[in-house]
Amino acid sequence: MLKIKSAIILTGISLLLPFAGKAQQQGNLGDEQINVVKAYQPMLSDAFKISDVPSRDTSVTYVPDMTYDVRPVKFPTVYTISPIKPLRIKDENIKKLYHGFAKAGYGTKNTPYAELFYNSLRSKNMDAGVHMNHISSSGKIKNYGHPGMSETGIKLFGTRFFDNSKLGGEIGYNRLKYHWYGYNKPPDIFSKSATKRSFDDIYGSFFLKSNDRDKDLMQYKATVTFYDFSDNRKNQESDLKINGMAGKQFDAFDLSANLEFDFLKYQTEFFKTDDRTIIRIDPRFVKEWDRFVLTAGANIPIEINDLTKYHLYPHARVDIKLVEETMSMYAQLSGNLERNSFRNLARENPFLGESIVLKNSNNKLDVSAGFKFKVDNQLAFIGSFSMQRYNDDAFYFNYFDQSTLVKYNVVYDNNTRTNIHLEVVYDQGDKAGVTVSADYFGNKPSREDEALFRPDFKIGAKGYYTIGEKIYANAHLNYTGARNYVKYQLIGYDYDELKGFVDAGIGVDYRYSKVLSVWLQINNVTASKYSRWYNYPSYGFGGLVGLSYSF
Repeated sequence: MLKIKSAIILTGISLLLPFAGKAQQQGNLGDEQINVVKAYQPMLSDAFKISDVPSRDTSVTYVPDMTYDVRPVKFPTVYTISPIKPLRIKDENIKKLYHGFAKAGYGTKNTPYAELFYNSLRSKNMDAGVHMNHISSSGKIKNYGHPGMSETGIKLFGTRFFDNSKLGGEIGYNRLKYHWYGYNKPPDIFSKSATKRSFDDIYGSFFLKSNDRDKDLMQYKATVTFYDFSDNRKNQESDLKINGMAGKQFDAFDLSANLEFDFLKYQTEFFKTDDRTIIRIDPRFVKEWDRFVLTAGANIPIEINDLTKYHLYPHARVDIKLVEETMSMYAQLSGNLERNSFRNLARENPFLGESIVLKNSNNKLDVSAGFKFKVDNQLAFIGSFSMQRYNDDAFYFNYFDQSTLVKYNVVYDNNTRTNIHLEVVYDQGDKAGVTVSADYFGNKPSREDEALFRPDFKIGAKGYYTIGEKIYANAHLNYTGARNYVKYQLIGYDYDELKGFVDAGIGVDYRYSKVLSVWLQINNVTASKYSRWYNYPSYGFGGLVGLSYSF
């Protein structure tokens, strides 16, 4: 760098020397521009960058000149011609009704069956009819006592329609006969009369109900029901229930209340007369939004027996329509006092002993939730969960008997029940339909180690199919899981299991005409040997065939 600077300076001096000599010769320099060359100082000039963001003069509008050219192009299609079935318009005329319908048949194990309905025709003023039924069996079960049974009943019913209300009722009588056949000794150890257990059930119900759809009017319903239930072992139970409901729909909400008096009297040969009265008061408040319904209130039963007990249970329920007419769900918190009657218990287990003790079951807490998902008009999914906590839940207990004849008593235990239910429904109307369900039951009694005669699982399937509007077929299949019973030992008792079982059946109805048909029903097609109650086996395979006629 020093060498370059020295060279520049020497070059400048050599250029100035001639001018200097000439100036000395002339003596007057005058006005003259002199360029002085300095040392080189490099400098960078300003950079002018092109912007990355495009810009445009917005004061001028630019309209592009665009033209369109649509050219039709034919797409090649391949099709086949098939005949279209002609449409059939349903007959809009009112279908003919018949006064009566009779169904009768006969089956294995000497089983006659008959049923009769007789009803009034269409009327704007009244509806009335009668229903009679009978089924019996006198077959035998190897190595067991006489298992003969019969169920016979008659019921009269009617309703009278008024402008703003309707009055109706029914009255009936059932005669039920069974035998204690649960012993494994030769049949002649007991006579038929010694093991006979018959029940007489006289019942009736009458109501007066508002029938006006005007929302501004008060809605009401009054009901009176009664029954007298007795057996051939000096047990008799009478019940009278008077119920009244009134409600009013306001602009923003609904209010209603239910009041009930339930008087029950139970007489037996071994215990004193038991008078058990329950008074119920159930107020309700309902508020509805677009997709949301809230129900709030309380259940207030008053239990009057030897002592008077007051119970108060909250009641709250929420219904939500997640998707209109497609998906809905609910959740509920409640509780109530449930009556155990000799009538209900004997209907469920007809092999009860000569007398039982009655207690009401206190459902202290009842929590449940569920959903319904309707895929379309034919397919739906249903599910629910529930949990109840009971004081004095009723269980059946096969008690020890020196005669080897198994009978049942009713014992009460605190229990926590759980149920999970799933169901799938496929319905094509009159053409076909299938329903599949599954249930899990959980029971945790506080005193007994096992929940007697209560299965953990139940699975069921049923369906129907119509062939050519002439043949109607149906089928069902049910599985019931294992159940526990008491097994007595030399000292005390233990528990044992009744095995789970499958019960399947099929039925066919051939409709020869609009009024006459032939039907066949086969029960327990797998011929499973199972017992619903300990030491009381079922018949096994069985069938019925018969006719039905409308007149």
